[in-house]
Amino acid sequence: MKNTILSLFLFLIFICCSKQNKNESLNDQIKNTKNNLDKKNNEIAIKYSTPIKGYNVSAKWLIRGKIESKFSKNFKGPAILTFENIKTKEIFWVIHPEFTIDIDKENLKHIIVVDDEFVKNESFTQVCKYVKPKFEKVGTSKEEEGFGYVYIPFFFQDVDFDDVDELILTYATTYEKGGSINKIFKKGADKNLEFSEMTNEPFTNFSGFYYGNPNADAYNYTTIDYKNKTISHHESSGDGGSREIIYEFKKTNNNPNYILFGKIDKNNFENSEIQKRTVFKYNDYGEIVSVDKIKQPTANARL
Repeated sequence: MKNTILSLFLFLIFICCSKQNKNESLNDQIKNTKNNLDKKNNEIAIKYSTPIKGYNVSAKWLIRGKIESKFSKNFKGPAILTFENIKTKEIFWVIHPEFTIDIDKENLKHIIVVDDEFVKNESFTQVCKYVKPKFEKVGTSKEEEGFGYVYIPFFFQDVDFDDVDELILTYATTYEKGGSINKIFKKGADKNLEFSEMTNEPFTNFSGFYYGNPNADAYNYTTIDYKNKTISHHESSGDGGSREIIYEFKKTNNNPNYILFGKIDKNNFENSEIQKRTVFKYNDYGEIVSVDKIKQPTANARL
């Protein structure tokens, strides 16, 4: 039953991701998708050799093409990750939109590439060793320069200050200037075995969280200050423009957890000599109660 459900979800992913002609009927799209699935996107089973944060982890993966990067020859595609709790045997799952692994040499024979383009693959199973981030807390260190980028499709870390690890997915394609797309997920309630994406700010945008710090020359990156309970998003246009959004968290009498109470948005995209600063304040229910706007000269301003 579990395998049937996973296969159905993979089929749905492929339908959603396929680029179809708008003039095709729904039946034609389904027929063509089934044919493509049979010919090109045979399921690949991935098993991790050791438990990860108390879970036995496996994946069912569909290749959709090669990663568009001169630094990678890997393939990418959607996958369903399943996490079996070692103690309770409960199985949680999440859809990973853009997954990849380093395929073992003996398994490359199952993949056909013509003129550097992916054509199709046969099904195979691969056992992988999990590689965790080099630093215990991602997004807190600026010392990653020189270590080199190692793709990690997922890892666990507390990012909302509740001492419970969230699941963080890393997309296969990296930004040209360093950093990856990251999505944050929480484990569902007891009756919901799906990891749920966190869509409230600042968690809906965690671009460049993994390997996105300034030493990686990333234009966009996310950092966390666990001592001061802040999360910061950094953006750069490459021509002198920059933006920093700082999210501030605190506990209140009405909530035992840390909640968002302030946001400071600083940017000079329109004029490198003038910084616009917008300060938002929130109540205990996450509603904005005040907005203050300030303009001030930047360090680039002419004296």
